[in-house]
Amino acid sequence: MQVVFQITTSAEDAQKAMLGQLNNLLAYCSNNSKDIQVEVVVHGQAYGLLLREGGVFAPRVKALAEHGVRWLICRNTLNGNNISEEMVFPFVGVVPAGIAHLVERQQEGWAYIRC
Repeated sequence: MQVVFQITTSAEDAQKAMLGQLNNLLAYCSNNSKDIQVEVVVHGQAYGLLLREGGVFAPRVKALAEHGVRWLICRNTLNGNNISEEMVFPFVGVVPAGIAHLVERQQEGWAYIRC
């Protein structure tokens, strides 16, 4: 199973809901012996989710990364908000354009979840 999540909002309720969905999905796959690959593409105003300093959900983001969730941030989002790569967690990958990465994953057959 391959799933890519997209989040673009800084709204804490939406971010919290997405983190819950990720936990539920990982638990389901673990309990049912299913292999899974999960990516979360963060762009737009959601970038605060991946900042090293001050993120309200930092412990949950780190824990999900430790359980195999691949966190990605859009280069355009970084540039547009004057954020350096050093300001995000070290486990975060950078993609040139978040929207293009999402399209590519969907063309490859990944399930797509918008949060």
